[in-house]
Amino acid sequence: MKSELTWVEVSRAALKKNIQIFRKSVGKNVIIAPSVKANAYGHGLIETTKTILQAGADWVCVNALFEAGALRNAGVRAPIYIKGYVPHKDLPEAVDRDTDLVVYNKESIQALGRYTNKAKKNARVHIKIETGNNRQGVLLDTLKDFVQTIQKYPYIEITGAATHFADIEDSPDQKYANYQLENFQKGIEILKACGVEPPYLHCANSAATLLYPNTHFTMVRPGIATYGLWPSELIARRVQKKFGIQLTPALSWKTRIAQIKDIPAGSYVGYGCTYKTKRRTRLAILPVGYYDGYDRGLSNKSWAIIRDKKAPVRGRVCMNITMVDVSNIPEARLEDEVILLGRDGKAGMSIDEMAALADTINYEIPTRIRESIPRVIV
Repeated sequence: MKSELTWVEVSRAALKKNIQIFRKSVGKNVIIAPSVKANAYGHGLIETTKTILQAGADWVCVNALFEAGALRNAGVRAPIYIKGYVPHKDLPEAVDRDTDLVVYNKESIQALGRYTNKAKKNARVHIKIETGNNRQGVLLDTLKDFVQTIQKYPYIEITGAATHFADIEDSPDQKYANYQLENFQKGIEILKACGVEPPYLHCANSAATLLYPNTHFTMVRPGIATYGLWPSELIARRVQKKFGIQLTPALSWKTRIAQIKDIPAGSYVGYGCTYKTKRRTRLAILPVGYYDGYDRGLSNKSWAIIRDKKAPVRGRVCMNITMVDVSNIPEARLEDEVILLGRDGKAGMSIDEMAALADTINYEIPTRIRESIPRVIV
């Protein structure tokens, strides 16, 4: 690890604790299928997936076929549900990789049916029912026809039905979520009328998994809460008040000091001369920047943690370099460990704090950490 300039540490204990919270919320008979798309929300696809499966998750959800392929190549044998679009030319690989596919286009069904008929291989599909989020999905008034199209192909099995909430984590009023649930139930009834009763019914995201048992059905798909982050402040308050549950963030992002130098009072720091020192300043140069996912919006706002003390960012965050003030950390030395995200003793920088400073949401902070930066389970 000492050879790395910047790396991400992921806590095995934190992931395990969060999965255990889901299990307590949904009971032993509901399938837990955490979302590991977007490089496991920036935590590292392969090792994080293996860790959450060892912790008690049953399935995992990905967005794209390449993610499923990477997991299969790494020896993951648990069920994988692909939530995103798979191009027609790649449908054979999706079947061969033994994945479950979301479907909502007739054209995809026809392409999949041609392959499965020819290869005499079974394919498992989950119909995405449009209930009011208006992203992927089959409208209720076309659902019967869509099901009948699938039923023309003997090797395609409808094993699931799904939908996705629009604002269940954002609104104190669950009126719209209940409206979507009603539509989902209508969709399930349409499937039954067509002679289809899928074993896997799922719509619950993190907020629904933690708070609303009527959304659990037979499978839940928690996302950001898997990694110890709340989907919104509203949900955090409600869950903590009702259950006393505290999620545990799993990710720490670290780098090393690449240079330390003293500069005079009145010196400008970085591009655009956006910061001018008010005193003689001890400056530490960090080998990380916006290319790595350290948001440029953190310029002159954020801080790093060095030897359990805050080192404020000075000047603009560069493509590959960030400057921090270590004037109040005289013990700081070249190649000292630096915490960009995480905690060392009393001092820290949380993902939520960084998101607020960068004027974005907590989802964006870990998912933008460059994938080639090593992830290490600790």
